[in-house]
Amino acid sequence: ETVLHNFECLKTQLTNLFGCEVVNNYDWSKDINFIDFLRDFGKYFNINYMLNKDIIARRLDSGITYTEFSYMIMQALDFWYLFKNKGVTLQVAGQDQWGNMTSGIELIRKKEAKEAYAFTMPLLTKADGSKFGKTNGKAIWLDKNKTSAYEMYQFFINSEDSKVIDYLKFLTFLSKEEIEELEEKNKTQPHLREAHKALAKSVITFLHSEEDYNQALKISSALFSGDIKSLTAQEIEMGFNDLPCVDVVEETPLVDLLISAEVASSKREAREFLRNGAVTMNGEKVTDEAYKVSRQDAIEGQFIVLRRGKKKYALAKFN
Repeated sequence: ETVLHNFECLKTQLTNLFGCEVVNNYDWSKDINFIDFLRDFGKYFNINYMLNKDIIARRLDSGITYTEFSYMIMQALDFWYLFKNKGVTLQVAGQDQWGNMTSGIELIRKKEAKEAYAFTMPLLTKADGSKFGKTNGKAIWLDKNKTSAYEMYQFFINSEDSKVIDYLKFLTFLSKEEIEELEEKNKTQPHLREAHKALAKSVITFLHSEEDYNQALKISSALFSGDIKSLTAQEIEMGFNDLPCVDVVEETPLVDLLISAEVASSKREAREFLRNGAVTMNGEKVTDEAYKVSRQDAIEGQFIVLRRGKKKYALAKFN
């Protein structure tokens, strides 16, 4: 049920982005029994041929399961099925899939005596060479309910300078001339981050909408300037999604809230921060050590954004 749910989510994303037909390889593989698999597909694969594939060879020293080893045949089976039933003659994937893709070409040649083709592209990597994706750190999801437009904006704005031009080439439809101009600005005026801004705008507008991009810009600007009250409750949730959120009730002493939100470690320290004018609540400075928080203080009656100094943020919510 979980896998089928994930498939439906992916199908919705791809259909919305590309308007393409999306199929599920479970539909044609679920009824193949083991004997059929060996007879109709396994016999076409020489073990030496499989061992020589880079995707297999690099795993031999660390160990590889039979399931992982046979994945190549499963992917080849998919290509063959789509070739035979959907007229697909070209498979496209990242360069790490080359061995699996050529196995599909071989299977089609042997079973159908016809030609098929594979097209690879370089993998999208970080500066350290690691791949993007949930396995290698925080994933950037296409679904804005999993990665908000604001989170995506922050991700691209903070991209490594050494990679931002590559990302513009991979992920946008900007012309060669536009990218070269941004590359020059990235070298001569890196502090303006124009390449990063163009990347964020292009990707978010394409994936979601210009409205989502403008909202991300608004949240970023408000958080930078401290104009918290200009944000809606929904925008507060987006902007502080990675912050732990503590519950707050009517007439909670601000001193106690600062401690529960880990802005201060003790009542003495909390009072000291307040006396020194180091604490803001929804962008407004509070110095009253006896102040009690009410729902009227909260944005749309829900959120209170606490800040100590320039960078220490915390979030509280009325339930």
